[in-house]
Amino acid sequence: MKNNKTTQRITGIAIFSALAFIVTVVFKAIPQVDGFLSLDGKDAIIAIASFIYGPIVAPVIALIVAFIEFLTISTTGWYGFIMNFASSAVFSLTASLIYKYRKSFTGALVGFLAATLMTTGVMILLNLIITPLYFGMPRSAVVAMLKVPIIPFNFAKTLMNSAIAMLLYKPIITALRRARLIEKGKHKTDFNKTTVITIVVGGVALVSSILIVVALNLR
Repeated sequence: MKNNKTTQRITGIAIFSALAFIVTVVFKAIPQVDGFLSLDGKDAIIAIASFIYGPIVAPVIALIVAFIEFLTISTTGWYGFIMNFASSAVFSLTASLIYKYRKSFTGALVGFLAATLMTTGVMILLNLIITPLYFGMPRSAVVAMLKVPIIPFNFAKTLMNSAIAMLLYKPIITALRRARLIEKGKHKTDFNKTTVITIVVGGVALVSSILIVVALNLR
C-alpha cells in the first residue's frame, strides 16, 4: 500500500510538472509587459498539485519546471530561472501551507490571498536585487519602475493564477480520481453552493487580473 501511494505521488508530480511546462509554453505567445515581464499560468497548476500532494511538492515542481524552461524555451538565462522558481515556489507553497491546516473554501481563499500578497512582496525584493545586475541598470531605475509596472503586474499575475487554480481544482481532481492517481474519498468534488461561489470568485479575479494587464499594456 505504501509503495502504491509513493508511485501515485511520483506519477502525479511528473504529470503536474509536464502540465505546468505546457502551460508555460502556451503563455509564451502572450506579449511581455515592458519587454521583460511575462504573464504565466503555471503557478496555478503547481498550487493545485501542492493542495493534492502537500506543500513539500511546491518547491520541487517549481524547480523542475523552471529548470526545464531554462534549458529549452527561456531567453532570460539565470535571471529568468531565479525569478520563475521564486515566483512559483513562494506562491504555491504559501497557498498550500494555509490550505493544509484549513481544508475548506475559506482556507483556500485565504491561502490564495496570502500567496498573492507574499509573492508580490518577494518579487519586489528580487527585482531590486537581481534586475539591476541582469540589465546593467542602476537600482534607482528599478525603484522608479516598482509603482508601474512591476507591482501591479506581479499582483495581476498572482491574482490570475489564484483564479485559474480555483476554477480548475475540481475538474483536475475528478480527472485524477478517474485515472486512479488519487484515492477515492479525498478532495471533495461535489457540485454545491461552495462550487458556485468558487466559480464566481475565480471568474471575478480572472477578469480583474486581465484588466490590470491590459491597462499596463495600453498606458
